[in-house]
Amino acid sequence: MHPWRLVTGLALSFCVAAPALAGTADCLLEVRGKRYIDGQCEFTATALPNEPAGSFQILKGNYFAQVLVETPGKANGYWNEDPRATHAHSNLGVLTQQGACWTNNAAKVCAWKPGERR
Repeated sequence: MHPWRLVTGLALSFCVAAPALAGTADCLLEVRGKRYIDGQCEFTATALPNEPAGSFQILKGNYFAQVLVETPGKANGYWNEDPRATHAHSNLGVLTQQGACWTNNAAKVCAWKPGERR
């Protein structure tokens, strides 16, 4: 992914795209073996014009993560890492989908419907 595409996509997500779905979910954000989000969180599904569906953001307390779907089953992940940060500046890398989770060797970002089994 080219850096300009990421910046443009993130800017458009705040200016153009309306959330397709917002509410609560059962969430997990795990980075290098440490859990930062585990349990009920705020969930926002986002859609950009001409982009694959499935991108979303999870938020709980001081941490949040974004999954930006590139192609079905493949996404780029980002999170704020520093709890004082207001943007997802830390790259989680390329993530692959495994059910409700997007994972790689270092990170796991999951969002289940409330009441859905993990």
